[in-house]
Amino acid sequence: MYEYVCKREYAPYREEAEKIIRHAQQIMRRKYNTTFQYKLIGSANRHLVTKIKNGNRGYDFDYDLILQKSDLWENPGKLKHQFMSAFSEAVKGTPYKVPEDSTSCLTIKVVDKKNSKIIRSCDLAIIYYLDDEDTNAGYMYLKRRKNNGYSFEERKLSQNVDDKLEEILEYEQGWNMIKDEYLKIKNRNKDPHKKSFILYLESIHNVYNHINQYKEKERLRQAFIPLNSWYGFIR
Repeated sequence: MYEYVCKREYAPYREEAEKIIRHAQQIMRRKYNTTFQYKLIGSANRHLVTKIKNGNRGYDFDYDLILQKSDLWENPGKLKHQFMSAFSEAVKGTPYKVPEDSTSCLTIKVVDKKNSKIIRSCDLAIIYYLDDEDTNAGYMYLKRRKNNGYSFEERKLSQNVDDKLEEILEYEQGWNMIKDEYLKIKNRNKDPHKKSFILYLESIHNVYNHINQYKEKERLRQAFIPLNSWYGFIR
């Protein structure tokens, strides 16, 4: 079962990961004329870092690497390999292993080989926004396809997520509802390849839908109260 980790515990390791990312930024700019910003996303950005209680897997961080300038927009495969090379260089001298190329991101890990345990990991998605001025419009992410080709694909689950989150947080218990839903989804998830930030997005959509279903039931209930009163009167 998953449990939450306090900020005091994971904060030094977040800084460690971001130091590596900043180093990779310098390498990408110097060697490949590519620039990007980075953003901690999903659950960790909201201090919802989890780990399996007494398990063999530590907590993880999810970052978007947001492309700004590149000569390889039309060659996502080469772009991905440049990022892999940059992070392979950036992790030198750190506890992190060289990056792994997964379907929707690249991943760096700190591993305890002796005890077959992942101490912590960092998933790094390469993206660009469909509308730089409106992040609710969604984004494109660099994806490795089953044939080992690469392409940019739209992440529709990200559409309107900021607006939905803002609406949820208008409720006094809104944030607690998201925390409960996120932990529930993580504990029910059976797909080991499903990233934490996807589960976090799902938790927001689920809570938003629950709230709106409740609001619709209340609207219908209120609409029927006068009708029932009138029906009782004429009887």
